Amino acid sequence: MDSKDQIKEHISIVDVASLYVSLKPAGKNFKALCPFHTEKTPSFFVMPDKNSFSCFGCNRFGDIFTMVQEMENISFVEAMHFLAEKFNIPLEKSSFKSVKKDDYLFINELACEFFKENLFSGSEGKTALAYLKNRGIKKDTIEQFSLGYAPNSWEGLSGYLRKKGAVLEKAVELGLLVKKEKNRTYDRFRGRIMFPIFSETGTILAFGGRTIFDDAAKYLNSPDSPIYKKGNHLFGFHLSKNFMKEEKAGLLVEGYLDMISLFQAGFCQVAASLGTALTEKQIHLLKRFCNAIHIFYDRDAAGEAATVRNIEKMFEQNVNPRIVVFEGAKDPDEFVRTQGTHALREALLRTEDGFNFLLNKAAREFDLSVPDQKRKGLDLVMAATGKMSDPVIREDYIHRMAAFFKTSVDLVKLGLQPGQQTENSDQPLKITLMEEKVLEALLRAPEVIPEIKEFFSTELLAGLASRNIIRLLFANYEEHGEIRFAEITKRLTASEKARLNDIFSQKMQVKKDRSEIEKDIITSIGNFQKKMALNRNKLLNQDIAVAEREKNFKKLEQLMKQKNALIKSRGGCFREEHIEKET
Repeated sequence: MDSKDQIKEHISIVDVASLYVSLKPAGKNFKALCPFHTEKTPSFFVMPDKNSFSCFGCNRFGDIFTMVQEMENISFVEAMHFLAEKFNIPLEKSSFKSVKKDDYLFINELACEFFKENLFSGSEGKTALAYLKNRGIKKDTIEQFSLGYAPNSWEGLSGYLRKKGAVLEKAVELGLLVKKEKNRTYDRFRGRIMFPIFSETGTILAFGGRTIFDDAAKYLNSPDSPIYKKGNHLFGFHLSKNFMKEEKAGLLVEGYLDMISLFQAGFCQVAASLGTALTEKQIHLLKRFCNAIHIFYDRDAAGEAATVRNIEKMFEQNVNPRIVVFEGAKDPDEFVRTQGTHALREALLRTEDGFNFLLNKAAREFDLSVPDQKRKGLDLVMAATGKMSDPVIREDYIHRMAAFFKTSVDLVKLGLQPGQQTENSDQPLKITLMEEKVLEALLRAPEVIPEIKEFFSTELLAGLASRNIIRLLFANYEEHGEIRFAEITKRLTASEKARLNDIFSQKMQVKKDRSEIEKDIITSIGNFQKKMALNRNKLLNQDIAVAEREKNFKKLEQLMKQKNALIKSRGGCFREEHIEKET
């Protein structure tokens, strides 16, 4: 019997699943809230007779090994080790796959040793060490994080790996080397302080490099590889996860040095997001070990924009993060070095929740007494709030938003409404020809989104049946710089998907030049705005009639001013014939 079968024979899926979820009997099976996605009603089932699990909500399924791999974010071999140790199953070491010289993990270990050797030798290594010392990084910390240095040489690492008998093709797949003509290779990382990126169990998966020269990109990271996907891991998490569990809270920072500086200063419940775009997988990693997540990003415009994006991402998982607001430093690393641990503890006591952060950001950036500015502020908060799926939290946010912006709850709800048709409807979403033209244009030329997004106000979108599709296209392009349809379709209703499929199959087959696309967008936006003004004028006329009947002359005067301003802004065009026919 091989090791895999031996483990499966001795361990029940019920015992493994119980490590992560609270199981309740469901006939001959067990059920629980799914650990892989956020839900209110249990859809995760454990089946002892099949020794497997299945979730009907997110379609995840598997056996004891799959469960551990997914939950611990580790490889199959690591999952075998984990289970054997956890359930005291003695296995011969030879029963596990041995580490060969062409193994990816072995090559990463060799690379790490090479980088460490070079940090403590030669003039370049001295320069790199001096840089770390100036940043306040101690020798013990350097060793704890296995920091190193990649010499400014084209063939330093490749030569070292060759001497050790490693298969260079594997190093190319890992992104350590780059292949050039005639099958020659050269080092990807040159003249950089090296930060190994570990799995949750302490295996080296990839590297990040920080230049010590001025003529290169500041940071260079390993690309995705057969053993590494950037969005699945957090830098330093292998050291900090147990501290997060103890503190029941985690600090999320952007950079390698931010994480290392805070950890060294005693704030060990910290991890770095390996880039500013947080993923669902990373959020689930954090949620497994802590109840509260504190975002501690740079104070510049890019850091604040990343904070907003990550609040939105967390809202999708029904998480309202805390935001660390600080002054007097550009990033967490500088803050703890210049202001000390006491100041950081004080800052952690003054954090604000993600929703309040968005409200305050809107108040800072926009004059909320001016209607157009208020609209932009409302759009900012709505973009995130619309992603909160928990109905209780969402309802609370809606009322807080209405009070903060001094507007009606109904208007806020209308702006957040995802669509008229139900998820079960398989009929294409009913939209106007103008909306269809806009969707077609956005699909053909998504690069126009930054130019036109500002025209789609909350009030304008509220009148469009396709508002959810448009919002998702805008958000997806803003995050990725392109449209990723696989991500978008996950969040569409059946009727919305059917409508997009119709546009793809019927409209996108006919070629259009850029001028036609731009004309469609400009014409449609103009018509949307005219219709919005027409509807606003009708509402004003109704309010004016009521004010006249009640002889409320003060209110009547205010309403007439609004009507005159509206007429002036639209040039008096409040007749249906001013709107292009939708044929």
